[in-house]
Amino acid sequence: MTSFQKSTALFVASAILFLVAGALPQTASAMSQFSRKFKVDCSTCHIAFPRLNYFGALFLRNGFQWPGEKPDGDTEGKEKISESLVIDSVGNWLGARVALTPLEFKTNSRTRNLTLTDTIDVGKTNFFNLFVAGSIFKNVSVFIESEFTTGGVSLEFFQLIFSNLFDTYVNFQVGLVNPAEFASLSDGKRMFLKSDILNVQSSGGMGENSINIRQSRPGILFYGYKGPLVYFGGVDNGIDTTDTDNNKNAWGGLRLEVPQTAKSYFEGSSVTYMFYNGRDTIGGVGVPGSPIIQIQNDFYRHTVSGNIRYKDFLDFQAVYQFGRDDNYALTTAPGGAAEFHGFTLIGGYRSDNWWVVMQYDEIDSDDVPGLRVNKISPSIWYFIRDNFKAGISTRFDVQGAVAPRHEAAFVLRAMF
Repeated sequence: MTSFQKSTALFVASAILFLVAGALPQTASAMSQFSRKFKVDCSTCHIAFPRLNYFGALFLRNGFQWPGEKPDGDTEGKEKISESLVIDSVGNWLGARVALTPLEFKTNSRTRNLTLTDTIDVGKTNFFNLFVAGSIFKNVSVFIESEFTTGGVSLEFFQLIFSNLFDTYVNFQVGLVNPAEFASLSDGKRMFLKSDILNVQSSGGMGENSINIRQSRPGILFYGYKGPLVYFGGVDNGIDTTDTDNNKNAWGGLRLEVPQTAKSYFEGSSVTYMFYNGRDTIGGVGVPGSPIIQIQNDFYRHTVSGNIRYKDFLDFQAVYQFGRDDNYALTTAPGGAAEFHGFTLIGGYRSDNWWVVMQYDEIDSDDVPGLRVNKISPSIWYFIRDNFKAGISTRFDVQGAVAPRHEAAFVLRAMF
């Protein structure tokens, strides 16, 4: 069977499943912990889960307390045990999310008999997320997200959040944090796919402390906001707390947005500049097989992102990043600097139960050709319930490679 025949068969099978899913009965109800606690639909905070709308972003920023009102972390949905103790019910802070791919087709994705071949996989389990989120008491909250895959279990986020320490000007997240959390495109709680440019790692992932700007890492994130201004900054340990040096990575950013007080159809639209500076290392700590002398790579990232929101149905994001690694290959030889740049464009349109997403990723580097990316990724989703969606996703490699890697899949996502 040729690649064209395989892709056609997959498309037909996915379309049948998609139509069957669309024929199921619909309802607007949802079952996340905040829907249970505040008795609201998922659409209160999400344009299409997990992507937040502007109200959801404000709810997160306020430490999972209702924005624009007196902080309710001590009272809402809780039982008062004593004057100094209030306890939330389990259903108000415990939630789950699942991702499953019943059908998936990829071109040139597997080597067999020294030849690249196409693959069709069925019943692929992507991940199961279990997360704890909510207020412990007024202005003190927690967010913990663990991810279960066939490869193991990992902690994606683990943080205490201290909100409104000095009005809205002073807030902190402590633990496993995302430095880009408050940027216009953070790559968390995204429309669908990750941004390729935001996931470029220092040293090409070869270091003991290789990291990008958006994955979680041990650190302290400070942020504040008032009116159209949001500012943030912090320090982190790198990929984990087993640092091979005593240096810390640091970052800072500034965001301008259209606030709720503007009463505009574009409220929540924003633009952000962020700078990240860090150090990657290898060797020098007596680990067998590693260099005796520690080798360092100092790197930095300039990132500009924007987000246009229009009412509750149009969401457009863009990000551009320029990066430089002084010693990309982590060698003792001089002249190992590498630069790269790239961007991601994402557009989402919500119409009743339908959600359409288009994404384009491009990365270019004269110093590291292996970083180059040119991909277009359209997908279409149908919400069977407010917390259950089925979609057909595709990804086309348009870089002009001899053996391009295209993808097509039927995808299921749910949260409860």
